[in-house]
Formats: sequence, structure tokens, C-alpha cells
Amino acid sequence: MRKIPLAAYAELCAAAMIAGSSVVAGKASALRLPLFVSQTACLAVALLLLIPLALRTHKGTWKVGIRDMLLLLAQAFFGMFLFRVFMLYGLRFASAAEGGMMTSLTPVAVVLLSYILLGEKMTARRGGGILCSLAGIAVIQVPPLLMSGAADGPASVTGMLLLSAAVAGEAALTVLRKMLSPRISSLLGVAYVTFFAFLMFLACSVIELLQSGFPKIGAVDAGIILYYGIFVTALAYVLWFRGVAKVPTGTAAVFTGCIPVSALWLSYTILGEPISLRHLAGTALVFAGILLVSGAPERRSEPRSTAA
Repeated sequence: MRKIPLAAYAELCAAAMIAGSSVVAGKASALRLPLFVSQTACLAVALLLLIPLALRTHKGTWKVGIRDMLLLLAQAFFGMFLFRVFMLYGLRFASAAEGGMMTSLTPVAVVLLSYILLGEKMTARRGGGILCSLAGIAVIQVPPLLMSGAADGPASVTGMLLLSAAVAGEAALTVLRKMLSPRISSLLGVAYVTFFAFLMFLACSVIELLQSGFPKIGAVDAGIILYYGIFVTALAYVLWFRGVAKVPTGTAAVFTGCIPVSALWLSYTILGEPISLRHLAGTALVFAGILLVSGAPERRSEPRSTAA
């Protein structure tokens, strides 16, 4: 019998809640700021925190093997660069309800990728937790889309496709983290991933600046950049990397159900959007799924060996 990793569950839940808040902030960012320039600034803020912390914690231990370096680069490309590009462009075309619905598909994407790349088995309890979580998300997200009548048109379809690609990138980040050597700490991993993503956004932001010039940054815009850099990037990614390293990928997948729930309740708290009975029922089902997965010890499956 294994001890229930309560600390890992708390880290995953907190990281997913912060990620949910990024949907609310991301909608504002997508409408107000140039994508590549703003994300370059966000990552620069995160690096100002991560690099000193990593230097203090990992004195002389920054070196990683070629395989781990390639995995970190892949995490930066799929899980941070492409995820943010697709998410923020998608939020320009899609509504907040569509954005929440698409991020709720992350558990399924994570489970599928973990089965393909890691060979993790699907236990009855884990599968039940995922289904319960998805049912809760469906209760929250589907009725408004059905009641809205006809589709909103090509722009909405474009947004949904972009958000679907963002979900795939988020799932890749989680699964690729499991493939890293255990010698790579969460802090060091996030520092490398953030730095690589910063270089990718920086290259694109140069082109963006040449095309449209330097944008005017107001107090609200600066606040969004600071929030994205400090909380959404530095804090959330460190918490998620720490939690994912301690539990099976299928278990971590269930906690991504907190993302749309967090986005929903923060919209109510911050934006004053109404909450109905279906929101309460959906939230209860999501957390029931989390309890189903995390409520008792389970044996962790051994992943398939990967080429070094």
C-alpha cells in the first residue's frame, strides 16, 4: 500500500486553479495586447524570478543530458509556446464558454497521450474519476451551447479548432514531464522550459514589432503581464511539474478538470457573471471525480521504457 500523496494533489489542484484564471486574464490579454510581444514580456518577468531561485538552489548542477534537453525543448515548444499561441488566438475568435469547454477536454488528451507514450494502464477507479469529471464539465458547458441555437459561424469554428490545438499542447506538457529524468527538479525544469519558450516568443515578437510598432502599455496591461509572469508561468508551472512527478499521469489528468471550474467561478467572482444550479452540480461532479481518483492509495504503473 502506498501513502496517498496529499501534497502532490494539493500542488496539482492549485496549479490547475491558477491555469483556470489564465483563461479570464487571457481573454483580456488577447483583446488588448499584441500576442508575441506581451508573452515575451510575461516570460521575461517569470525568468526574473526563476533564474535567481534556480541559481540559488542548483549551484553548479545546471547541466542536463541531451535526451533531457530535447524533452525540455519539446515541452517549451508544445506545452508553452504553441499552447499559448493557440489559446490566445483562439480566445480572439471563441467565446469564454467555448474556451472553458475545450480546456475541459484536457483529461482525455492527457490519458490518451500517456497510454501512447508511457504505456500507463487505465484502472477502473481512474477511468471512473475521469468520466465523472468530464460529466461535471459537460453539465456546466453543454447546455449554454445547445440553447444558443445555431453555430456562431466560421469565427467560432476557427476558435474551437485553435483551442483544441491548445489542449493538445497542454497534454503534451504533462506527458513529456513524466519522461524527464528524475534528476531534473521541478524548478530547474520550469526554468529551462520558460527560457526556451522566451526565445521562441522573442523571435516572433521582433517580427510583430516590425509590422505594427511598439504597443502602448497601460496600468491594466502591465498588471496582466505581471500576473501571467509571476502566477500563471512561474508559480503554476512549478506546482504542476512538482505534482506530476509524484503521481501517475492518469491521476494528474483528472486534476485538469479544475481548470474550467476555476475559470467559471473566477468569472463569477471577478466579472460578476451569473451562477446557476447546473454550475453547482457540475462543480460537484468534477471534485467527485478528483476524490474518486485520489481517495485511496493505488499502485503506480510502470511506464514503458523509452529510448535514451
